[in-house]
Amino acid sequence: MREFEELETHITTLLSEMVSIPSVNPGEGTVDNIRGEERMASYLFNYFKHHSYSFNVKKEEILTDRPNIYIETSNDPNKKTLLFETHTDTVSVDHMSISPFEPFIKDGKFYGRGSCDAKGQLVAMISGIEMALEENDGVLPINVKLAATVDEEHLHRGVDRLVELGIKADGAVAGEPTELKIVSATKGSIRFKIRTTGKSAHTANPQDGINAIYIMSDVIQVIQKKIVPLLQNRNHPLCGNATTSVTIIGGGSQVNIVPDECVIDVDRRLLPGEQWEEAYQEIQDMIMDNLDQDLHSAIIFDYPYLIDPSLETSQASSIVSAFSAMMQSHNEDLILCQENRHRFFYRAFAW
Repeated sequence: MREFEELETHITTLLSEMVSIPSVNPGEGTVDNIRGEERMASYLFNYFKHHSYSFNVKKEEILTDRPNIYIETSNDPNKKTLLFETHTDTVSVDHMSISPFEPFIKDGKFYGRGSCDAKGQLVAMISGIEMALEENDGVLPINVKLAATVDEEHLHRGVDRLVELGIKADGAVAGEPTELKIVSATKGSIRFKIRTTGKSAHTANPQDGINAIYIMSDVIQVIQKKIVPLLQNRNHPLCGNATTSVTIIGGGSQVNIVPDECVIDVDRRLLPGEQWEEAYQEIQDMIMDNLDQDLHSAIIFDYPYLIDPSLETSQASSIVSAFSAMMQSHNEDLILCQENRHRFFYRAFAW
């Protein structure tokens, strides 16, 4: 087993190398010198291909120049399987006050884009696998798989592909920053647009037009005064209450023209047990039920462009119990909780 100082140097070096590799999520844009996960995927592929221990390594292109990486220590059907999953993409580097890809340590903290979310988690998973192999002479009593996926920060198409493949595991851990808290439940979300249509006219004669922004203001009032209070009374013991928010609005083309269209984006957070279809329909029904019939034809609900299911693993499950015991043995505070800012922190499930 390596000494602590040697292990610390290895982990710091590994994280520094990863943070130095730009992998900003391009969204629906094009891959360029800082956007896209190909560079990170190639780094991981080569790291494990040339490792002192033998790994099965596979690269699968999910989007153009944006591949997932799959690593496994073994694939023995007689062994249980533990899956580690995290992502290789990061959020934007816009407005950062430091150079995003020149990592450094200051006052015991590591700085650089992705060091917290989620290259730090990726390094922790890799180091944990390596330490387990060292302690067991290179042969583990279980199969361990690691999936480093793309596009988590946008439409999570990397992990969607992982599910489509039908990967099997007895338990799984997804890496996100939790301050070492065990998170066994998380809200889901749907995001969609609502559009209102009107009729343009010159503002010298606004009565000749139909103002789409005015119609949208009625829609927003229903959301704020009817739907939001309703959801405040819908609670989960770990996740708190369900929520919905209007987050983006746009409409109008010129200051002297009555707008014929207005668009808002709506974010609805789902509690464990809630189905996205029912939540989506509830919003539509409540808006229509609270507005005049003559406005109905002017309101359009787009199909959700993001559908994220909520997740919950029983606190009595074997994997949560095992991780809880491990945390307590290391004198860490044990908190089973949900953190609203992120989708996945700790997820355990069996497919």
